[in-house]
Amino acid sequence: MKILLVCTEKLPVPCVRGGAIQTYIDGILPHLSREHEITVFSVTDPDLPDREVRDGIRYERFPPGDSLAYYQAAAEFVAGERFDWVIFYNRPKYLPLVADAAPKSHFLLSMHNEMFLPHKIDPETARSCLERVEAVVTVSKFIADGIAELFPDYQHKLNPVYAGVDLERFQPRWASGAVERRATLLAEHGFAGKKVVLYVGRLSEKKGPDILLSAFTQVIEQHPSAVLLLVGSKWYGKNEETKYVHKLRKQAKKLGDSVHLTGFISPDQIQDYFLLGDIFVCSSQWQEPLARVHYEAMATGLGIITTARGGNPEVIIPGKNGLLVKDYQNPDAFATHINYLLSNRELAEDMGRNGRYLSEKYFGWSRVASDILKTLDKDPESEPLNTRVLMRN
Repeated sequence: MKILLVCTEKLPVPCVRGGAIQTYIDGILPHLSREHEITVFSVTDPDLPDREVRDGIRYERFPPGDSLAYYQAAAEFVAGERFDWVIFYNRPKYLPLVADAAPKSHFLLSMHNEMFLPHKIDPETARSCLERVEAVVTVSKFIADGIAELFPDYQHKLNPVYAGVDLERFQPRWASGAVERRATLLAEHGFAGKKVVLYVGRLSEKKGPDILLSAFTQVIEQHPSAVLLLVGSKWYGKNEETKYVHKLRKQAKKLGDSVHLTGFISPDQIQDYFLLGDIFVCSSQWQEPLARVHYEAMATGLGIITTARGGNPEVIIPGKNGLLVKDYQNPDAFATHINYLLSNRELAEDMGRNGRYLSEKYFGWSRVASDILKTLDKDPESEPLNTRVLMRN
């Protein structure tokens, strides 16, 4: 089949600047391209040519900035060439525009956020989009349920397809070579002998790193050797010193060497930062679709503490691969969970091993690509992946 992927207009593919959707696309592309002719329509970037063929995959790029202009360019592109399928990422508002230019192509909508909310898309456009597509795949049941609640007539088109992780790049902490690599990294960062509590994500209020900083005073009272490592920046690919980031730095300064902020880390280096961790914390305050970092933490073999927000709980079996924070706005709740895992090293390690097992069984990119291709092939035996059921078998 000839398949076109229309990526979002914010960040480029390949994911040289990071981004959850871009990482997702990068993860499935090698598997899609094994048997199919793949074209990717994305935004331009200073480090990427406007047109190229890379690893047998064709890339066409258009300048970012103006969303409407970007999708008009996508419509012009698809009108000039026949594709069997168009996979359209996370922008239902613009799908009818592109679909009108490709009346003979089938469309699959891939949803990664709550983009069907009324302030994101008007109901008429939403229905037009859902009517036009053959199916919608979502990164979590939470996202699928949200669309179904707003547009119940299209529930039959909704298919949760959980994301994945590169199981080769994100090695478990106990793997051959990873032990030595981790020891080297700990020494380089001055963390030898420390208990590293890891956060990876954007530095924004909805991600909650300020809550973690508030919690950490209690953590170092009980575990003086604990270190909070905050990996990330305000936005992908750059280090903006916003008011919120400045506030975080002031909070961190009060805790001295117990807190380290890295700023933006290139996606091709992020696996090393996961190796530094002893436990992983996701402090999301918003209704997170289902943060990619959970998969990366599981693959690395880290016990997880995450908030019971949005889709995050869907990949956590409490007590098995992680713990859920229900009182997510309360720093004391985070401190209690962090102190519990730091005080129970064997439990934390068991959680990490369970997480790696689940990653290998359910969350490789080959499974994600297979689920998508089954949807494209309209395989009658293909069913949505109900992870919460599968993980308990």
